[in-house]
Amino acid sequence: MAVSSACSVETPDKNDPAPSAEGGYGPSDPPPEPEEEAGGGEAGQAGASPVETCPGCSSGLCLDDGTCVECLPSQDTCGDGQYCGDDNECVRGCKDGDSCASGVCNDHNCQKCINDDECTSEFVCNDGECSASCTADQEGTGSGCNDGLTCCDSRCADLATDSHNCGACGKACDGGQFCGLTACADDDDSSTCVECHDTTLANVCSVAKIIVILDTNKNDTDGNRVPGRAIGKALEEKCPAKPELTEAEQDSVEALNLTTGRPVSNSSELLVVAGGPFYQNLEGYLEETGIAPLYWNVTDEVVEFRRSETDELVADLAIEGDHESHDIFIIQFMRDPDSGSLILNAQGFWLAGTVAAAYHLNSELLPDLGAQDKAWYAYEWTDRDGDKAPDADEIELLTSGR
Repeated sequence: MAVSSACSVETPDKNDPAPSAEGGYGPSDPPPEPEEEAGGGEAGQAGASPVETCPGCSSGLCLDDGTCVECLPSQDTCGDGQYCGDDNECVRGCKDGDSCASGVCNDHNCQKCINDDECTSEFVCNDGECSASCTADQEGTGSGCNDGLTCCDSRCADLATDSHNCGACGKACDGGQFCGLTACADDDDSSTCVECHDTTLANVCSVAKIIVILDTNKNDTDGNRVPGRAIGKALEEKCPAKPELTEAEQDSVEALNLTTGRPVSNSSELLVVAGGPFYQNLEGYLEETGIAPLYWNVTDEVVEFRRSETDELVADLAIEGDHESHDIFIIQFMRDPDSGSLILNAQGFWLAGTVAAAYHLNSELLPDLGAQDKAWYAYEWTDRDGDKAPDADEIELLTSGR
């Protein structure tokens, strides 16, 4: 089966509210210009200069001696997820970065693969790496696999994160669940205690690592980065297992496609994204593909949050008005079904709302995390004491869902 090209995040229309200089949304600034598509991998992409046709060949292609062939490596016209091999036949594997979820193709194998179709025919996707399959004789052991992986059904799996083999080979999680850390007996190694979790905010701490995604390549101020770092720090301090905290720029981290923002991580890592799709490529990808429970939308007069599944309006706010003292914000936890990546997003229509979202998550929701049994929450913040900063009694829950 061929692999589709990764989706690109569209730049909002010129009439859309643009991001403010601080990193939220605002109607005054023009949107950024679309970025050029980046591609990796071998030369010879489909759509390059046309090839000369060969009479009598069904493919229209032939060698110098007139022998008909399916493809030519010098002018590779094979479909997505295939490349022209040495025998002039289209075979499984990537020919450039557009064939890979990660956007990176090395020797016709996708970096950070998400399935077997991103690897050449002699390899399978073993926990994000194209490599040889293990054998039936190695089933249930680490033989034939990299350190920390176990042979399950001819593939090397991380039993701490693999939703098809959660804690043991063949123990699969239900759809919408992820494999993550859980409480252990005192004498057990906490890094090996895992179970299937619902993708609700209550389980956001079931990870070993947190990566705060930064948007410096699109936003030259600290706007979204301040609340993003605050969320990461709060999770590090308040999650029982104390996950490792790091941060990375969205155009340099291996967990993302550097062009589209598509995630290629797994459930061992939580990607924290503060802000909306305008600056954050990852959030843009999740909203465009409908993976995010809620998405940001704009009309001539209002900005909106809508449900991806039903397109139902969740909340809206007029574009005109004082948005340093009044905003709507959302907090949503989600899982990418293809890669298993886990993402926590907090965003307001404007920067003040994103700041309020980080405040509310850190001070009100995380201390009582077990009660947060929904995947997404929408709130309204109104500054009542004039200090332009959120307080607990100024935030009202509008609605929530799974």
